Amino acid sequence: MTDAHYPHINRNRSRMQFLLLGLLFFAPFVLAYSAYWLFPNWTPQGRVNYGQLLTPTQSAPAMAFTTADGTPLAADPLRGKWTLVQLVSADCDEACRRELVLTRQVHTTLGVKRERVQRLLIAAEGVDIAALKARYGAEQPDLIWLVDAPGSVSARVFFAGTPANSVMLIDPLGSW
Repeated sequence: MTDAHYPHINRNRSRMQFLLLGLLFFAPFVLAYSAYWLFPNWTPQGRVNYGQLLTPTQSAPAMAFTTADGTPLAADPLRGKWTLVQLVSADCDEACRRELVLTRQVHTTLGVKRERVQRLLIAAEGVDIAALKARYGAEQPDLIWLVDAPGSVSARVFFAGTPANSVMLIDPLGSW
């Protein structure tokens, strides 16, 4: 069939080309959708997860901390926000500094949601937290520098058995 104004155009041929182009565009989507739902054994079975989830979760006890300048905290900082906790038992070495940088990068990549996550560095008794803060404080502006308060449950005791320079994740309810 041809048009009276354009005798050299074949409408059936143009429609066929349009349908073939549409089929060429939508065929991969249709095939992928049907393969996903009709052949569930084709989906990858292996997963790559980094880290280890503890089951059952452990609820963190109420712990008392003091800040770098020596003032005690009134509230428990392990509750209310997602918390990345890093423990320091001695002077912060290269591995400790690397973990500080990694947690800062994780915190930065959260973008708008970073207000929901806080970063804590908890030093054991006897560690000069003020010196650590003076040395690394400019690089870590959002890090909360804390020391275990004497006479309370120690973070070092609660997190016993964790590898050195590891980072723990605590949910807003205080579960580790």
